[in-house]
Amino acid sequence: MTQRVKGGTVLLDEFLPSYHFSERHGLEIDAPPDKVFETVMRCDLSESHLVRWLFRLRNLPRGAIKLEGLERIGFRILKVWQDREVVIGLVGRFWTLSGGIVPIRADEFERFDAAGYAKAAFNFLLEPLDLERTALTTETRIWCTCPWSKRSFGFYWAMIRPWSGLIRREWLRLVRRNAER
Repeated sequence: MTQRVKGGTVLLDEFLPSYHFSERHGLEIDAPPDKVFETVMRCDLSESHLVRWLFRLRNLPRGAIKLEGLERIGFRILKVWQDREVVIGLVGRFWTLSGGIVPIRADEFERFDAAGYAKAAFNFLLEPLDLERTALTTETRIWCTCPWSKRSFGFYWAMIRPWSGLIRREWLRLVRRNAER
C-alpha cells in the first residue's frame, strides 16, 4: 500500500504508515514542477462553487480556502519536502456533528493515540514527467485509534468518501487550471 516515488517512499509514510481508510487521485499538468508546487501552496478552493457548497454543508469557514486557512479549523501542515510534497494532518472525531477537532501542533500528530479519535493525513506529491509536465497526486489516509472509532469512522466514511473524493479531484483540477495559465 505504500506509495513509491523515484528515490524512495513519500513523506506521508512518516506520518501514517499504517491506516484503515484511504483514497488516491491524480492527474498530469502541463507546467513545470516548481510552478505546480507554488500553485498547490496558494490554491484557493473557494474558486470552486462545488467546494464552497460542500464546505457550507459542513459549516466550515467561508471566504478564501487555502492550505494556510485550513489551519484555522484544525488542519496542520505537517511537513514540506523540497517543493515536491506537502503533508497536511488533522485529528478529530470526524463522524460527530462538530467534528471533534483536536487542536494539536504538527509535532504532536505522530504521537497522538488517544482512544476514540481518528487521524487523517493527506499529501500533494509532484513527480516531474519532463521539464514542462508534472504528475500531481493526492492521497488521503485515515488511522483510527481504537476499534470503536474505526467502526464510527467507517460508517461516516461510507457516506462522506464520495464527497471527499470530489473535493480532492476538484482541488487537483483547480491546481491544473491555475498552473497551466
